[in-house]
Amino acid sequence: MDVYEITNYKTAVDNSGVNYLSPADSFEKIINGFVYRQVLQSRMGVGYFAPRLSGNDRVFGIFEHILPDSSRELLAVDRNRLYKFNTATGIFDLIPFGGSMAAYTGFNISANDFYVSGVSYPTSANAPRFVFCGEGITPNGAGSSIFFYNGTDVRDYTNVADNGNYAAPAMGALNSATYTMWFNERINFICPVIAGIEYNQGTLYSGIRTTSGNGDKFNVAGSGLFQADTPQAITGATLLGQVMVHNYDRMAYTMEKTRDAFNPYFGRAVPGVLGTNAKFSSVSWNDTVRSIGRTGILGTDGRSNLRVDNKIPYFTAREIDQISFNLTYGGFDRLNNQFLWAYKESESNSNTQNRVLVGNYEENTWSIYDQRFSVFGQTDIGLNLTWDQIESASGNPSWARWDTTEEIWDRIGLGGSVQKTLAGDDLGFIYELNQDYDDYYTTISAVTTGATTTLTVAATGVLPGDLITIANVEGMIELNNFDEETNTQTQELYDVISATPTSIVINVDSTLFSAYTPNTGNLSKVIKFQAQTIPFNPYRAEGRRIFISHVEFFIENTGGSLLVDVFADQQTTPFKENCLMKPSSNSVEQEGEWVEMVVAQEANFLTFVMKQTSPAVQLRLTSMRLHCERGGYTH
Repeated sequence: MDVYEITNYKTAVDNSGVNYLSPADSFEKIINGFVYRQVLQSRMGVGYFAPRLSGNDRVFGIFEHILPDSSRELLAVDRNRLYKFNTATGIFDLIPFGGSMAAYTGFNISANDFYVSGVSYPTSANAPRFVFCGEGITPNGAGSSIFFYNGTDVRDYTNVADNGNYAAPAMGALNSATYTMWFNERINFICPVIAGIEYNQGTLYSGIRTTSGNGDKFNVAGSGLFQADTPQAITGATLLGQVMVHNYDRMAYTMEKTRDAFNPYFGRAVPGVLGTNAKFSSVSWNDTVRSIGRTGILGTDGRSNLRVDNKIPYFTAREIDQISFNLTYGGFDRLNNQFLWAYKESESNSNTQNRVLVGNYEENTWSIYDQRFSVFGQTDIGLNLTWDQIESASGNPSWARWDTTEEIWDRIGLGGSVQKTLAGDDLGFIYELNQDYDDYYTTISAVTTGATTTLTVAATGVLPGDLITIANVEGMIELNNFDEETNTQTQELYDVISATPTSIVINVDSTLFSAYTPNTGNLSKVIKFQAQTIPFNPYRAEGRRIFISHVEFFIENTGGSLLVDVFADQQTTPFKENCLMKPSSNSVEQEGEWVEMVVAQEANFLTFVMKQTSPAVQLRLTSMRLHCERGGYTH
C-alpha cells in the first residue's frame, strides 16, 4: 500500500480539477483559514482595538502619523471626523476643527468607496503635520477639500489663513485630490482637481520642502503638474522604495526621480495585459505592488506588470461584485506575510464589504475570510500593560478575561511594541486582527426573555445572520451553549435575528428559563473554518481508480477537534460525514498527535472537506497521510 503525505501545502480558491500526481498542491478552497509555514490553520479571532469611534459611522482610513522626531500617532477617519488614538486611555479622541474650519460640520463623505488618503508632511519649521484628502469630501469655505491635522485641530491646507506658506498652482485653485504622498522632497497630489478641472492622469507636486515654505507652494521653480501620456485614468497610487507607482486601467506607470530639481520626475509606462480597477486595492510589499482588476490580480515591480493569480485566475471576475468593485480595499498583515483585500461578494445582499481575500505571497496560498472590514491599517501603538494594571475597567477588553486561548498572558508588557494589523468597519469599530481570544467577544449586561431572546451587550460588531456562542451566564444557565474551560460546544449555536451594536436578538425561546443574574455572561461570533482538498487520485494517469483504506491527520493538541467529510467522484453528498478527529492528549509536552480515520472506499477520485466551528480555538493541521492503492480500471 502506498502512503502519500500531504505537506508543503499550496492552495487556491477556484475549482482546480482532479489532483492526479501532485499531492503537495492539495487544497482548492480554504475558508476562514490559511497556510503559514506549511501548516494549515483556522484564522485567529479579531478583537476590539479600542472602544467604538464616537461618530458610530463607516471607517474610511487608518493611518500611522510619523512625527519629525520619529515618534508616531495613530489616526482614523470616519465619514465626518478625524480621530487620534490616546495611548493613555486606549480611546480614539475626536479631533476638533479649527482656524477657517471652526464652523465646518464634517467631511460628509458621500459614497462608501470614496476612501481617504493621507501622509505625514512636516511644516517648513519641521513641526508635525498630517495632510489628507479624498474624493467625495465636502469642501471647506471657498471650495477646498484638502485638510491637515497640526497636532491640535483640523484645518484647510489650501487656505493661507491656516497654512501661511501655501501658494496655488498657476492654473488656479487646488480643489481636491484622490491621493497624496510625500515623495522626492515634495508633497504630491495625485488626480488633482484644479480650478474645477480633473487631471485623472496627473500628479501635482510642490517645490522642494525648505525653511522658506516652498514645500507648500505650487507656483515656484521645481513645482508643477506631471501628466502621463495616456487616455487611461489613474486607479491606484503607491510608493515602492524610491519609485512612485501609479496603476491604470490597462497598465502601470512609474514616477522616478531625476537629478534635475526643475524637472524632478521621469515617467515610465509599464505595459501589461491587465489593469487595476479598484482605486484603493494597491498594496506595496516585498518589492512589488499588488492590486485588483476586474480580470485578475496584478503584481508590479516597476519593470513588469504581470498577473500573480495563476491559481485563482477567475476569482475577481466571478467572486467580487462588479457593480461595487471599487469598494475593494487592500492591506497587509506583516505577521503572516499576507496581502488582504476586503471586497463585496458577488450577488450578495450586503451593501458593503463582507469578505476578505487573503494571499500569502511567500508560499503562494490563497483563502477567504468572512469578515466585514472597510479598510486596513498597521501600527505598533497600543496599551503597554503590566500585571498591576490588568482589570476589566482598563479600557482594553483583551485583558479583561483569564480564559484566553493561548500566548496572551506571556506577552504582558509587550503590547506596545508588537506590530498590529488593524481594520475598520461600517459601524465605527476598529479591530486588531490575529487575536488569541474569541472572535468579536463582548459581555452581556441584561437579558429580555420571550419567544425570542434579547441580549443587552457592550458595543459590538455582531450582525444579523451571525452564529454566536454564549458562556458564563449565571442564573439563566440554560442560555449557555459553550464551555470555555474545555472549548466545547454544549448546545446548538444561536442565530442572530436582528442586532444593533448594543442589542442582539437570538432565535431562543427563553420564556421558561431561570431568572438571569445581571451583568454575567459573554458571547462570541463563531469562526467557521473549512478546507477542501483537490479531488485526489495519483493513479488516474494509469487509467486506475483509487482505493483509500484510511487517512491520518497530525493535529496540534491546542487546536481542539476536527470534523471531516469525504466525497466520492465529486458527488454532492458525502459518504462519510462529520467524522470526529480529536487528539486524545492535551499535554503541552506533546505538540500534536496523529489521529486516524477509516475510509475504506474505492472511487475515481476522493475529496476531503475538513471543518471546525469555534469562537476561540485555532486549529493547526501539520500533515495528512493518505494510505491508498490502485483500484480497478476506469471506464
